[in-house]
Amino acid sequence: MKRTAKYATLPLNRGKRNMLRSLIDAFANLKDLALRTLSRTRQWHYLDGRWQVLRDVMKPRYAKGVPVHLQDQAIKDAVLTMRRWIESVIALTHLKKRIFVRFEKQQRHYAFWLLRRYGRIGAVLRGEAPVPKFEIAARERKEVVRFLHRILRHALGRAPRMNVRRSVALDTSLYRVFEHRGRVYVAIASSVRGERLVLPLRGQGRISGDIRVVFDMGRRTGFVHMAYNVRVPVQPATGAAVGLDAGVTEVLAASSGEKYGHGYGVLLDRLSQETTETGKARNKLSQIANRAEERGRKARAAGGSPGDAKKASRIRRQNLGSRKLNVKRARGEAAVKTMVGQAVRAALKDRPSVVAVEDLSHLRGRTKSRRLSRVVSRWARSVLRERLEFRAEAGRSRLETVNAAYTSQACPNPACGFVHKDNRHGDRFHCLHCGWDGDADVVAGMNLLARVADPEIHLWTPKERVKAILEARFRRRKETGNLVRPVDQGNGTPLPAGLQSSHAGTAV
Repeated sequence: MKRTAKYATLPLNRGKRNMLRSLIDAFANLKDLALRTLSRTRQWHYLDGRWQVLRDVMKPRYAKGVPVHLQDQAIKDAVLTMRRWIESVIALTHLKKRIFVRFEKQQRHYAFWLLRRYGRIGAVLRGEAPVPKFEIAARERKEVVRFLHRILRHALGRAPRMNVRRSVALDTSLYRVFEHRGRVYVAIASSVRGERLVLPLRGQGRISGDIRVVFDMGRRTGFVHMAYNVRVPVQPATGAAVGLDAGVTEVLAASSGEKYGHGYGVLLDRLSQETTETGKARNKLSQIANRAEERGRKARAAGGSPGDAKKASRIRRQNLGSRKLNVKRARGEAAVKTMVGQAVRAALKDRPSVVAVEDLSHLRGRTKSRRLSRVVSRWARSVLRERLEFRAEAGRSRLETVNAAYTSQACPNPACGFVHKDNRHGDRFHCLHCGWDGDADVVAGMNLLARVADPEIHLWTPKERVKAILEARFRRRKETGNLVRPVDQGNGTPLPAGLQSSHAGTAV
């Protein structure tokens, strides 16, 4: 398992900035050439094997004067970019879930078989139906291909290109690290033969292996990114299994009753309000600048003074710049990431054997409240998922993504299980049937944990089917007379004090 360390450089002078830009441009040009080659679906078979195969094909097109190893890294980076692009589209479209719901048996097996190789995905986009080794009718193959083609053709859109050029990937042959008078320096190969670009680092650090140098034009500085291996415990995790529900008020609510990341909602609300107020102020200034520019244009046409045009230019230069805005936004995002990281670390400190979470990728879009929409839009979903995956793997915990449908509306009492939207009132949960009281987010965490071993409710089971299953279970308990109200347990997890109901555990 790897993690990325980032080392900032001191501010770079003009000569070093120009040399770094030249190196990044040379790297980006060949990477863009490789991306254009891989944008044709007939070339996607190069994505299935080792990247060196594509390198050997493109070597005759290498630029003269640029280090060969640097151009090799550009090809490797292009292959990785294309793979990540295709995988992200498959994830964002929930394609595997849609396959699971739509097809059965051989057709489902054939659809997943197609998604295992990039060359097969390219064939699907060309309307072809590759023949597998297992038996499946031609008509069934074409039906699956039409379904996948329709979704992928619209979702993929245009292939990636090098529109933003600000980083370069380097292997160990393209840089060396040395120390002089207590400061660490990284000397990297430049586009000028025999000349090295020396970058002074701010702090101390051990740099080795493949690195990436990122140039921040606004700050006139660079960052050295290095991936390193994380030590993983030899013994598997033995802590109690836990279900974690992501929230807006707190980062996480655990099935055991604890909450992590207090003040998360206040932070999100403050950042959302600051963004809104700043946006309104900038919009007003932009309108003033547009009107002044229009008056200046009319004055020049009439032979008058261009004072209004200068006013518009001054407003855009001094009041509508992006440097301070980007710094302020970066600080807000860093605060959110810090709180998310601390919450995940605290939630998994005991190394639970199983960690049950919901699929965070679908938590997007507008909500009923405009303010809540702005708050939710700032959720660090990808950061939360990345932190959970990293901490779970670092502690050798098994991370399970389960179906979250109706987890905050279904009673977690295993002897009840009544599901209704009125069971939840804001942040509180009160079962209308057995009277179980508790926190809605904690109840959701308990139900997420129960879904790990649920034989009927899978990750991709449609929510309508989930509700039908829950209601059928409740009716069976009611018909057999097994509806009781124990208050000391729920789904095998001891009931926290805050969730204990005041009702006695008597039969219904």
